[in-house]
Amino acid sequence: MSTNQPSTALTSRQQLAVVVVAAAVVGAVLAPSVYAATNDPEDTVAVVEIEGPVNTALADDVESELADIRANDSVGAVVLKLDTPGGAPVASERMYKAVQRTSEQMTVIASVQSISASGGYYAMAPADEIYVLPTSTVGSIGLNAPAPRTTAPVQGPSGPDKAGGNAIQTWAEQETLADTFVDAMMAERGDEFQMPREEVAQADVYLGTEAVDNGFADEIGSLNEAIHAAATAENMGEYRVDTRETGPDFGFPILLRTDTQVVAVYANDPGYGEVEPMGLSYVHRPAVPHVDTVERFSESDLAVDRGGSATRAGGTSNETARLTGGVGA
Repeated sequence: MSTNQPSTALTSRQQLAVVVVAAAVVGAVLAPSVYAATNDPEDTVAVVEIEGPVNTALADDVESELADIRANDSVGAVVLKLDTPGGAPVASERMYKAVQRTSEQMTVIASVQSISASGGYYAMAPADEIYVLPTSTVGSIGLNAPAPRTTAPVQGPSGPDKAGGNAIQTWAEQETLADTFVDAMMAERGDEFQMPREEVAQADVYLGTEAVDNGFADEIGSLNEAIHAAATAENMGEYRVDTRETGPDFGFPILLRTDTQVVAVYANDPGYGEVEPMGLSYVHRPAVPHVDTVERFSESDLAVDRGGSATRAGGTSNETARLTGGVGA
């Protein structure tokens, strides 16, 4: 090799330097968000993402994550990142209790993105503060349920109430659930609400700016501002952020509503068993897309002619579900 040409080979020391620099760059990319050097044991703000309809799977995950956070000495505050229209009453209650237990041990701040209404509002109510964006939607404190119907009691040796339906009893159960929701909200935020209990129970929703004025929220602010407020409340001059996703890996059900009920759809091309009515729910109905009907039929019920149009035919196999009327507001 000519001595007039510079060598492109790296010495072993230069190679080592390149490896060290590369490792530093990768570490900076993959490391958790660090807002300053960390020294104290409680130097982490955990951000728990709560997104989609409130159901059993979501409640399972939120309970698990918050229990882990409470047992983790490195976490000193929690921010709930919410975007949910609500959902099942029992799941909402479970999440409410989990947030309540966590707020007894450390600062919890809720940060609403697009919406946190009905069961979502229920779940976040024990937070020390609720942050909203100006265009966020919160509220809808009430129960969504179809009107109860009376059905004849079962005949035979079985207990007559085993399969019968009593409209008066069903109304009473629905009223109890609704009262439980309102009572819990008054206990958590009664001092902040700028309206009497009767008005709270009307289940209205409010944009972020209005919610701050009437006590349904506390501050206008972004997720980052909520994180900083949580850290400041726990006197963390130096802290890191640990984001935790919740909910099942296979995704949330799609909520749809007909004129009479709300249904949960568990697949893009659902079989009939993957469409479940939600008889009782803490859900903000206007946030749920509308379809006219949900029908049960079989693939062999549809005969496709050469022109591509579908007509009914006989058959009973491969039952599936059909959503008609198109999705709309």
